[in-house]
Amino acid sequence: MRRGFLILILLFSKVTLADDSSLTSTANVEKSEDSDSPKNSWTQRMIKSNIEISEWFDSMAEGIDLYLAGKKLTQKKNTSKVRFEELVSSSEGQEVTHDFTVGVILRLPNLEQYWQVKFTSYDEMEEKRRSQTAYLRQTRRQENYGATIGAFRKLGNVRVAFQPRIQLQDPLSVSHSLSFESIAEMKTFSINPKLELYAVADKGTGVFWSLNFNFNINQNYSLTLFNSGDYVAQIHLESVTNGFSLQQVITDNTAISYGTNFFSNNRPHYHLEGYSFFTTWSQNIYKNILDFSLTPHLDFFREANWHGRAGIALTMGLSF
Repeated sequence: MRRGFLILILLFSKVTLADDSSLTSTANVEKSEDSDSPKNSWTQRMIKSNIEISEWFDSMAEGIDLYLAGKKLTQKKNTSKVRFEELVSSSEGQEVTHDFTVGVILRLPNLEQYWQVKFTSYDEMEEKRRSQTAYLRQTRRQENYGATIGAFRKLGNVRVAFQPRIQLQDPLSVSHSLSFESIAEMKTFSINPKLELYAVADKGTGVFWSLNFNFNINQNYSLTLFNSGDYVAQIHLESVTNGFSLQQVITDNTAISYGTNFFSNNRPHYHLEGYSFFTTWSQNIYKNILDFSLTPHLDFFREANWHGRAGIALTMGLSF
C-alpha cells in the first residue's frame, strides 16, 4: 500500500510541472482539444474519485450523527475527513526511512457541535508535544492506533479542550489531555500561549507549554518566534525548543519558510542539546486534495560531537 501511495503521488506531481500561466491563457482555446488528453484525463479522474469518496465518507458520518442524535438539529455542514500521509526522510550516515500514517476526523454536528472524534494510526497529541516536529517533522511517528474524543469550549478568549484517547493495544489503555489556548491579537503581531496537562499510560503525567509570537511583516511575509517545553514528571525531564521561522507566500498554493531550532533539556543539568537549520517548500498540488512539503535541513547535536549532518524530508498528503 505504501509503495502504491508513493507511485500515485509521483504520477500526480508530474501533472503540475506544466506552466500554469500558459495553461491559463490558452485554456478557453484548447479546452475542447485537451479534454481528452491523458493529462486532463488523469486530473479529472482524480478529482472525480476524490469527490465520490469524500461524499461517501460524509454521508456515512452524517448517518452515524443522525442515528446518535435521533434527529437533525443543525444545518451545519459535516466536515469529516480522511487523510493519508507519507514521510520519506534521509539524514547523512543513516538509512532512508518511510513512515505512512492514516488519520480520520469524524465530526458529529447534530450530536454536539463542539465534539469531534479522531481515529489515527499515531498519537496526535503526543506528536504535538514533540516540539521539534512542530516546524520540522523528520522522524517516524510511533505506531499507536486509537480513537480520540474531543470536547471543546470557549471560556472568554480561552479555548479549552478535553481529549481522552483510547489506545487500541493489548491491554487497552487510556490517555487524557486538558489544554488551554488563546490568541491575543495586537496591532502588528499576535501572541499564542498554550498550556496542556496530560496523563499517558506509558510515561505518566506531564505538562506541555508553548508561547509563540507571530509578526505579519506584509501580505507575503511573516515571522514566527516559537518557544515550547514538555515536562515529564515520572523521569523529571524537561525538553525545550526555541527558534524562529520566516514564512514567504509565493502563490495561493505555494509557500517557503526558513528557520532555526534550538533544543535543550535538563538531564543531567539544563544545557543545549542541539540546533538545526531548515528550509521548507510547501505546495498544494490540488486544493484540499493533494499536497507535499520538501524540507532540507542541517543538524548539529551534542551526541554527534556537534558535527553537522545534512538531511532531507519529503512529506506527501492525500485528503478526502
